[in-house]
Amino acid sequence: MIRSAQNTYKKKHTMTSVFQSKPSLPSVRQLFRSFSWLVLIFASTAFAQESTTPAQALEKVFADYSRDTAPYFPFAASENGARKYDSVLANNLSDEYRAGLKRVCSAYLNELGGIYRAELPRQSQLSYDIFAYRLNTCIKSFAYNWHLMPINQASGWPSTFPAIGAGKGSHPFKTVQNYDDFLKRIDGFVVWIDSAIANMRIGIARGITQPRGVMVKVIPQLDAHIVDSAQKSIFYQPLTKFPDDFDELTRKRLTEQYTAAIEQKIVPTYRKLRAFIQDEYLPKCRTSHGLRDIPDGADMYLLAVKDATTTDMRPDQIYDIGIAEVARITAEMKKLEAEIDAERDAPLAQYQDVESLLNGYRDLRASVEKELPKLFGHLPKTDFEIRAIEPYREKSMSSSYIFPPIDGKRPGIFYLNAAALRGAGYSNVSRSLFIHETIPGHHLQIALQRENKELPLFRRIGWYNAFGEGWALYAESLGADLGMYRNRRDRMTMLSDELYRAARLVVDVGLHDKGWSREKAIDYMRGAGKMSPDSAEREVERYMVWPAQALSYKIGQMKILEIRRKAEARLGSAFDVRAFHDELLRDGAMPLDILEAKMDSWIAAQQQ
Repeated sequence: MIRSAQNTYKKKHTMTSVFQSKPSLPSVRQLFRSFSWLVLIFASTAFAQESTTPAQALEKVFADYSRDTAPYFPFAASENGARKYDSVLANNLSDEYRAGLKRVCSAYLNELGGIYRAELPRQSQLSYDIFAYRLNTCIKSFAYNWHLMPINQASGWPSTFPAIGAGKGSHPFKTVQNYDDFLKRIDGFVVWIDSAIANMRIGIARGITQPRGVMVKVIPQLDAHIVDSAQKSIFYQPLTKFPDDFDELTRKRLTEQYTAAIEQKIVPTYRKLRAFIQDEYLPKCRTSHGLRDIPDGADMYLLAVKDATTTDMRPDQIYDIGIAEVARITAEMKKLEAEIDAERDAPLAQYQDVESLLNGYRDLRASVEKELPKLFGHLPKTDFEIRAIEPYREKSMSSSYIFPPIDGKRPGIFYLNAAALRGAGYSNVSRSLFIHETIPGHHLQIALQRENKELPLFRRIGWYNAFGEGWALYAESLGADLGMYRNRRDRMTMLSDELYRAARLVVDVGLHDKGWSREKAIDYMRGAGKMSPDSAEREVERYMVWPAQALSYKIGQMKILEIRRKAEARLGSAFDVRAFHDELLRDGAMPLDILEAKMDSWIAAQQQ
């Protein structure tokens, strides 16, 4: 085990130092003193070991785990203060990486088994359970060949690395060292792309490829970075906004180095990847749409479902829940639509350009922030920004939220997809979308978790789809309590958003478990899900490459609602919604069964 081996080395090294401290032969008195000293050392060591509590031993395991996994997640490590990883982009596609991380997770799961859970205090038991779940998930993730399908239209380094390189991501461009470090990360990006191509060739040989329909969408994303001059590259942007304290020689050097990196590394790498996908990969891509159509695909989907929902629910069960929820929400919408027609509610405000739309969301932010204390006793200190998704990726990327680092030095980011405005010439502010992505949705939950220094690091940065997306969807319903849905059309938008979350329970299982085609899935999202053609296509194609991720929203929301109703029923008039929300979020994200057990204990304590 990693920690035990390191401790053994430290003990041997300490003993050697003691015996080598005096080069001449010692006298009897000196030997006696040394012997007495050694007795004291061994006694104090034994006492320290005896006095170490199980909770302290567990905290040591967590700290060692964070240290040993840092090389595998260098961007997170940098944001967590491990500066030596600032220049690293890990090649998570390599056999060495995969074997190494699996070995680390296995070693710590074994070490965790040596700590008696029953002797831990409540909070440490919670950490123990979450850590065990995390390690088991890590180990199981290497059972299948996800690494042979590393690139798609919705995620991956080819689309996310440019945003980071433009200074809009987790890598800062504030010091000369920051700029130098990113040049090395460019080298890591080149290596990653080479590995991606090699892995995709293996995937072709084994019949493990992405659907052709989604990979066609990758080509224009790559084209955006194949430029004829460095100045036109998004990676050049940090050179247009050097910090004021950079001298002219430094600016000149960095400009030359970045220009060379763009022209000699980045552009050729994107050109090579494009040629491979266009000429070699697309002709061999599968024409099917779900995981069930590749080797081991059915088992891969079961694992993806468990990972996304943190439950043991079967696809058929989730499918049936989706059908029932679609029917329920549709009935509510029909009733509300009749009220809107009868009352002739005013239409929602329309915005004709991106900046005015962003300002509309900023105005909404001020209104929500004013009302939040009605529902929450604890609010985060970390700020967030509202930005539009860059045009080159708005056709395939949905509105989303980017986490802040745990030190709070960079704000969270709400990325808004403004494609509808560009298409129709106008757009409305979606209040439910804003609430989902920012406050009291993702930003409030994640910022509180990352600010909580009482949690071990792995919990401060931990993420579980069912909890995080479930909370954000639940938070959308809180817009009514916050007074944000005064116009029935805003409530209709909220129900529409919930409807398509329910519809995708049906579609995701349909695609990956029941053999649905892409066209059938899009038709269902347009019909039952009431989505526009473009939105339905973008969403379905996301489900095709992120199997089961879309299940987490509704499954998580329904579990949180179930827990709240249980608390309301048992506590009656003593139920305090602010206390309930604070407790639900207090310990950060976790698997749903662990959350329910935690909240059951809290409810019982409130009844005493």
